[in-house]
Amino acid sequence: MPALSPTDHEPLAQVTLAGSPIYYRRHGDGPPLLLIHGWGGSSRYWRGTLAALGHSHDVIAPDLPGFGESPPLAGHMDSHRIADLVLAFADQLGLEQFDLNGHSFSAGVATYVAARHPERVRRLVLTSYSTFRNEFERRVVDQIHRVLSLWMSLRRPWMADQRLFYRAVSSRFFYRLPKDDAVLRESFADFLKMDKRTALESASSAGDPAINPALTQVRAPTLIIGARQDSIMPPAGTPHAAKLVPDSRLVWIERCGHLPMIERPDIYHQLLAEFLD
Repeated sequence: MPALSPTDHEPLAQVTLAGSPIYYRRHGDGPPLLLIHGWGGSSRYWRGTLAALGHSHDVIAPDLPGFGESPPLAGHMDSHRIADLVLAFADQLGLEQFDLNGHSFSAGVATYVAARHPERVRRLVLTSYSTFRNEFERRVVDQIHRVLSLWMSLRRPWMADQRLFYRAVSSRFFYRLPKDDAVLRESFADFLKMDKRTALESASSAGDPAINPALTQVRAPTLIIGARQDSIMPPAGTPHAAKLVPDSRLVWIERCGHLPMIERPDIYHQLLAEFLD
């Protein structure tokens, strides 16, 4: 398998789920590793991870329905249904067992997959994820995603090329903004592209009280990667998530915001490689 640059735009592959196309990126050879992007993102921000781990893993990153290039599906799209779709996606690719890495909102999705199907998930990674320690914090987590939904309702297509807008939105996701504006424009384009109904329904399930019991039911060895300066997922709840998962290890990346795979890729990919290998 030829080496892949972190900025390569490899062609998207496609499978069909529920009668609709699901697009994904795939690179490498070895044990399968599924990368599930967070709310408002797409498989594009995993390109560096495909490049970094493709020498040792078959790395697969789908665009979830209603995000990136994948069109939305009919029916309610909460975190539970997305978890079912992730498993159906793995079935379509013939993956009997796989490693699973969920970022942000989709760390919760990955938790549901691992808790319900322990025979399928070999190792689990939860990136930039925190959970609530009490009802007040559950409402805070829920409110954070409602604010993100408000941003989404205010979006307009003409904002895509306006530096003021994409840098203002991106500043919430980074400790230090990348020097390359292309990364910020890409991320903002994904934010503008996501389907409104899918985005609202998925965001409303972020504070689902079922997530904490699901964390206690995970049986796969689990790595939780927290970003110390994450302003999207409150870091105070990250140790609590680690406490709930029986076989878990928590590591922190310093001077890093919500997107460690972009902001601190060397450290992030080293942590992944050491854990998965």
